[in-house]
Amino acid sequence: MDIFFSIIIGLIVAAIIAILGFGWKRIRTWLGWSPPIPDWVPELEQRLREGFRQDITTDLDGVVRTAGAERRKNLSQAAALLKEKRYRDAIPYFEASFEPNMGSSEKIALHLLIGNCFSLLGELEEAEGNYRKVEAVARQAKDNEGLAAGLGNIGVIYQTRGELDKALDYLQQALKLHRQTGNRQEEALVLHNIGLIYQIRGELDKALEIFEQVLKIERGIGRRWGEANALSNIGNIYLIRGELDKALDYVQQALDIAKAEVYQAGEANALGGIGFICQTKGKLDKALGCYQQALKIHKKIGNREGEAYQLANIGNIYLLEGKLDRALDYQQKALNIAKAEVYQGAEAAYLGNIGNVCQTKGDLDKALDYNQKALNIHRKIGYRGGEALNLYNIGLVYAGKDEIDESIEHLEQALKIFEKMGAKIEIEKAKQAIQEILERYTAGLIVREYMKNLQKIRESMEQGMSVEEAVEQVRKEQEDES
Repeated sequence: MDIFFSIIIGLIVAAIIAILGFGWKRIRTWLGWSPPIPDWVPELEQRLREGFRQDITTDLDGVVRTAGAERRKNLSQAAALLKEKRYRDAIPYFEASFEPNMGSSEKIALHLLIGNCFSLLGELEEAEGNYRKVEAVARQAKDNEGLAAGLGNIGVIYQTRGELDKALDYLQQALKLHRQTGNRQEEALVLHNIGLIYQIRGELDKALEIFEQVLKIERGIGRRWGEANALSNIGNIYLIRGELDKALDYVQQALDIAKAEVYQAGEANALGGIGFICQTKGKLDKALGCYQQALKIHKKIGNREGEAYQLANIGNIYLLEGKLDRALDYQQKALNIAKAEVYQGAEAAYLGNIGNVCQTKGDLDKALDYNQKALNIHRKIGYRGGEALNLYNIGLVYAGKDEIDESIEHLEQALKIFEKMGAKIEIEKAKQAIQEILERYTAGLIVREYMKNLQKIRESMEQGMSVEEAVEQVRKEQEDES
């Protein structure tokens, strides 16, 4: 996997999780865009309990009860399951908390949380359905904050699917509402995702402008962890541009803030960013050291997704060093975590990485199999960017197998998706790959035709023909065939 897509995949994971709960100040996000989880869970529970207090009654036995006790129990259980990242198990408890006469604010909160759980499980259709319900309830209640939450999360669903025009439309609607309500915190989160869309499209100047707006907002509201993330994003833009010294300066600032604020997720993210820069410079030992430090932090804070991501990065270093068995081992570890955490997007990415290792080993059938599995997952969850990347890699594998028709077909499919996404960098890569394969194939045909004709000439000369007569005979045969 190249640097561009490594960065994009990592940022998309962070962005999706970042915006999942936005719209409720007490439902905080995590994994790269939040304070630590222990701070998040109690506030989530508190938010859920707001509005559910009812008069206390006493039964005949004199036991003091609350009319909403069952609902409280469900919400507390759901919060506990979220803390353990047992998203599927939490959903029934949230669903059991709905009541016919519940206020719109509570309905919105519950639909957001259910949608978030489905998003984290990679079940985007179910997630979108709940966010659509948020939108409907909020519009009816004229709740602009809730409406912004629904629209923003729908935008993220489209972003995950690679439908970037639709994503941008919904995110901009959410952005407008947040600006109307003066919610600077959520404005920054939405801008972050908008910046990512421009980055995926290869519109790096626009992406940089957006991330600089995010940085200004984060500094203005004094949200240091947000400032660190914005600095990392700006650094990533310079990294893609190849301006490595600028990239390093911004990511180092992010790292310094994260350390000062004891923001460990941000520290790990920044270390990973510095690792990318070192990897791009060819300083593989330093890159490996950064990834290992980031891995250690992710393990310490229990961030399994981040742990898997850094394991994959370490595997990529070993791949570049030609240590293929080690590379395969680390990618397999990353894949195992993704499967255990039921994060399908990451699972597909690591399957693709394993395919790359197999391709380097010369085991093209296995490479094809792993990339096909990744492709199937990306199509299932609707992530068009991942689908295009897998099609591109499959095309290269078929080229290695000299199955040119299959190769060109898959590369052209990838190109169409990249063009629809507006991913300029990848469009050029796909076009170049197609051109090189066609040129190689054409050159091969010429050589094979030349060798075939040369053999015919030799055979004719052995039968007593002169060189001129043998050449003329081959020429006439070609004319007759045409």
